[in-house]
Amino acid sequence: MRTCALAVVLSVSLLPGVARGQASAEVKRGALDVKVRVSGTVVPMEVFRIKSAVEGRVEEVRASTYTWADSGKDLGFLANKELVALMDARSTTQQGVMEDRWERVYKPTAIRCPDTCFLLRSFLRPRLWVKPQAVLFEAARGLRMVGRVRPEDAHWVKDGQLLDFWAVKDPSRKYQARVAHYVLDVQGSKVDPGATFTMDMSPSRWFEPGTAWEGLIVPRSKKNVLTVPTGALISYKGNIYLPVKVSTGITTASLTEVTAGIDENRRILVLDDAHLKEAQRHTQTVDQGAMDDRLHQENTAPALREAKPAPRRLPEIRDPDSNLGEDPYGE
Repeated sequence: MRTCALAVVLSVSLLPGVARGQASAEVKRGALDVKVRVSGTVVPMEVFRIKSAVEGRVEEVRASTYTWADSGKDLGFLANKELVALMDARSTTQQGVMEDRWERVYKPTAIRCPDTCFLLRSFLRPRLWVKPQAVLFEAARGLRMVGRVRPEDAHWVKDGQLLDFWAVKDPSRKYQARVAHYVLDVQGSKVDPGATFTMDMSPSRWFEPGTAWEGLIVPRSKKNVLTVPTGALISYKGNIYLPVKVSTGITTASLTEVTAGIDENRRILVLDDAHLKEAQRHTQTVDQGAMDDRLHQENTAPALREAKPAPRRLPEIRDPDSNLGEDPYGE
C-alpha cells in the first residue's frame, strides 16, 4: 500500500488563492480569528483662521503650534497705541507700577480661540504691528483619523467595532477606539471598492496631522473549527479544492485504487503539468515492494522442493535396434 497526494474538494465558501510553493501542513482544530488590518492618516477638520479684532502691536505670544487650546486660554496679547506708549515708557517707571497701571486702565486685547481648537500655524512675533482682520493663527476645530479598509475586508467591518491602533513610527504605544462613520466606496467603479471610516481625536489622545497610523479589527472569532493554511486551497471554476494525503492500492496507466483518505463521489481537481511546480504526478511504476516479495518467494522455493519426496523413476526404454543382450535359449 502506498500514499500520495490527490486534490479533493473542500466544502467552504469561495475563497481566492493558489498554493505558492511545495510544502506540507496539517489540518488542525482550534480558534479562527478574522483579523482586518487597516491603515490611514490624521487630518485637521474644519480649518479656520483667528484674526485680529483691533489694530495693535503684539506684546506677548503664549501659544505654540501643534497644541490644543480651549476657549479660555490666552494665545497672546495685542496692545493699542496708548498702551504701547505706556509700555515703551517703562524704562523710566518701575516694572510693577507699569504693569498695574496698564492692566487697570489700558487692558490689552487677548487672542483666543472661539472654542477648543488645535493650532496649526502662527503668524505672530513680539512687537509686530497688525491691522484689523489680520490673520494671527490658523487652527482646526479638531483632528480626525481617516482609515481605509481593503476591498477583500470591507464586508467584515461596521460601526461600533473595537479598533486597536498605533502610530507607524511608534508601534509600542497602542490605543483603542470604536469604528465610526463607516462608509463603503461607490460601487461599480473600475477598481474593487473598499471602505472608509473616520474617528475624531480628543485633546487627551491624539496624533499630529499627517501622522500615518495602522490598526487591527477583529470582527469575528470562531472556536473549535477545522482550519488549513489559506495558501493550500486552490480555486477553480467556482469550487475550492484542497490537496490531501491519501493511501493507494493498485495503480494502472489510467486508474489508481484509493484505499483511504477520501470518500466516494467526492469531486477532485486534476492539475496540469504547468501547475505541478516541484511536485510529481503519480504514475504507474515498478512496485519494488511487490518485486521484493516475489524475489523472496523465489529464493525460498528450492528449500520447499527438497522437502518433497523424490518421484519414482521409470525404467529406461532402449532403442529396438540396439543389442538387447545374449539369447537365453542359445547354446
